[in-house]
Formats: sequence, structure tokens, C-alpha cells
Amino acid sequence: MSFTYCLAPLLVLCLFVLALPDAHASSIVTYPGPPGIAKSADYTVKVNGNPLFVYMAQTLRGGPASFAYFDFSGIANVEIIPAAPMNSVTIRPLSLAIKPILKDGSIHFDLAHPCNLTIELNDSIDRPLHLFANPLQTDIPNPEDPKVIFYGPGVHELGILRMHSGQTLYLSGGAVVKAILMPDEKPTVEKDWSGVKNYRNLIEAENAKNVSIMGRGVLDMSGLPWHARNAFVFRNCDHVTMDGIIIMDAPCWVAGMFGSRDITIRNIKEICRRENSDGVDICNSQNVLVENSFLRNNDDEICVKTTSPPPAQESKDIVVRNCVIWNERARGLGITSETRANISNVLFENCDIIHDFSNGGDCASLAILVSDSGTISNIRFENILIEDVSNTLFDGWIGEDFWGHDKMRGHVNGVLLKNITANGAVFPAIKISGFDDTHLFQNVTFDNVKVNGRRITDIKGEHMECNPFAREIMVK
Repeated sequence: MSFTYCLAPLLVLCLFVLALPDAHASSIVTYPGPPGIAKSADYTVKVNGNPLFVYMAQTLRGGPASFAYFDFSGIANVEIIPAAPMNSVTIRPLSLAIKPILKDGSIHFDLAHPCNLTIELNDSIDRPLHLFANPLQTDIPNPEDPKVIFYGPGVHELGILRMHSGQTLYLSGGAVVKAILMPDEKPTVEKDWSGVKNYRNLIEAENAKNVSIMGRGVLDMSGLPWHARNAFVFRNCDHVTMDGIIIMDAPCWVAGMFGSRDITIRNIKEICRRENSDGVDICNSQNVLVENSFLRNNDDEICVKTTSPPPAQESKDIVVRNCVIWNERARGLGITSETRANISNVLFENCDIIHDFSNGGDCASLAILVSDSGTISNIRFENILIEDVSNTLFDGWIGEDFWGHDKMRGHVNGVLLKNITANGAVFPAIKISGFDDTHLFQNVTFDNVKVNGRRITDIKGEHMECNPFAREIMVK
């Protein structure tokens, strides 16, 4: 058997709904904790008086973290009771300006809109709470539909799933799907670049149309060895949607798309501690939207690539917006390394990078890294708040690295950084370097970029590094 799944009647969703009967009614949907899943002892959480199940997740830094989720419309009254002594509370992203009330050892605040929050105690990243306040679900599929793969509340195992045109994978709230290796499964690669075995992707669609992955449940990949499987891979697909699910501890890439079009990734949440757990990789794909998601991964968070050379299609017409990023190690947002075909018309906007622990080199909050022969043009970073950057704000680079394949270097022409605000314990670097006189990094504009309260006004400032092959660098 190539994969396992569980069909369950819709009636066993075990949702708990509180609806207030006035014209401004609030609806709150909570989900049960799966039997056998350990509950976090760090936090007790209630929404409009309804208790939430609080999960634990291993993290690269300051772990374990806790997380909880619910759906709502109207107003959600949140109460959080930490187990640890509490002197102060920070609720991120700071752009939401949520001011909690602290009373008798508990935290109180109201929400009027869906959002992905991180609650930190005592000015520390240790043992935070990630709280995912989702919109109400309006499109729960029929579990009796033969094109629906339905996981109800409870714990399930999944080996390999190949999805086809018109299919929907649904993880209901209260479900935890544990990724496993199948009995006697043979590796596809005996030893990869890191020296470990690789197996088939967990969930994959190829040459498929109208594929959906939906729900509120959790995909737990912690039982797999490092690099064993990618979580989701879409190859040469059209009209794919991922919406609402939570992915824990992926051993390699989480959501990768190759040669695909019309992809929407919305409101997914990722907490992954292992190296190479890239969050969203957009490779040779077009008409892609990533929005309203939370990513905390031990590698690139959301990046655009072209891993295949021409005649493979270019990557273009891509929007990443309204996402919250905790960058554990590599790059928060940008174009990263594998750039064999052209990349154009990419917009990163209205995003919050709540922490950036990248430590220099070619890692940064925002990056454009070109190690192959493609031309990169019209890349925009707009309205981005970086709350806590430790080393490099922006790294723009053309050169050679481990991930490149082409002998010829590429070009960068047309980059805008507008309304960028960054804060950190040190003044972060801004680095721009072309390769040579015929492979320039050029036409870059900084428009209202502020660092630690100071607006960037001069490309020759002490924290701006430009080599001779960085040209037409402008500051507004």
C-alpha cells in the first residue's frame, strides 16, 4: 500500500462553537486535543471563555515553543495564563499594536481580525506562544466525496500520497497526521550532499490541475530522519491551493513548486527546527500568491528560484504579502542562489520579520543572490517591518556558490526597497555586489529605508557596502 489515510464522517469534527445572539455576534470555533498528543505545560489559553488545546513544538532557538489555534469572526477575547513568572509581555508582530492587559498573572487582549501572533515573556525569546487566530472555514469538503482525502480529529499516519487533478486533502481541526517511512521503503538517493538517505516526497502532485490542501490540522514530520522527505511538492501543476494547515518539524523543504502556475498559499503555519526546512520555494513558477502565513524555519523562509535552465519557464508574477516571519538562520524573503532562468515581477509587501537570527555571510533579512546565469529584474520589497535584525538587512550579490550550476553569471537590473523599517541591537549591514563589468547588480533604489530610527540617506554610509560592479544605486 503506497499511502494510508482516514475517512471520517463530518459529524465527528467535534467543533465547539459559541455564537452570541446579537447583531454584532462573535463566532468562536475551537478544536479538541488529539488523544496521545502531549499538551504544553507552559500556557493555558482561553478564547471567549473556551479553552484551547496548547501544543508543543521543538525549535532551533529558545524552545520548546507552544502553539494554539482557533477560528473566529467578530471579536475574540483572549486570555493567556503563563506557568512561568511574568514581568512583561511582548505581542508580535508589533505592527498590530496589541496592548495587553496584565492582571493577576494572566494576559488579556481582544482581536477583531484573523492574525498570527507570537507572545513573548520577560523580553526573552525563550518558550514563546504562537497563537494562530484563523478566519472561519466556509468550504469544508464532504468527506464522502471520492475526490476528498479526509482526516478527522485524532492521530493518523501517512507514508506517501500522490494527488491527482480535482483532489482535495483535508486535515480537520484536532487532527495530527504523522509522516512515516513505509515498511521496506527503499530510498531514492542512498547518500545526498549531506551524506544521508532521501526518500520520496510525502505529498506530491505532478501534471495536475485544481488540487487543494486545506484544513486546520497539523502535519507532524518529527518522526522522519533529517532530509528523508520534502513535505509538499508540486510539479508542472496548475491551480493549486494550500490553506490553513500547520506543519511541524519538516526534515527538508516544506512547500516546493516547480514549473507550476496559478498557485495560492494562504494562512499556512510552519514551525520547523531542522536545517534545510525551507518554508516556501517558488521554482520556475508563475502567477503565485503567498499570503497571511507564519513561517519559522531553519533555512530560507520564502524564496524564489529557477532551479531549471531554459527552456524551462521563468519565475515571474509572484506576490508575497501579509506574512509573519521568524527567520531562524538563513534568508527571510528574497531571491536565493539557484537562478538558472530569468526571474521578474516579484513583490514582497506588508510583511513582518519579527526576528532575524541570520549571522552574515550570504544570509540576511532580505536577499537577492544570483549564482547562475539568469537575469533578475523588477524585484520589490515594500512596507516591511523588521523588528529584530542581528546582522544583515539586505544582501544583493552575484557570484559563485555551492548551489550554482552554470558557468556564466547572471544580471540584476531593477530592485526597489521602499518603506522598510529595521531595528536591532547593532546597525545591520546593507551589501550590494556585482560579479564583473558585464554582470552588474544595477538600478537599485532605497526609498524611505530606516534603520534604528535613522533614514538611509547616502550609499557611502558606514553600513553600506557596494563593490565596483554595483551601479546606479540611488537613495530617496
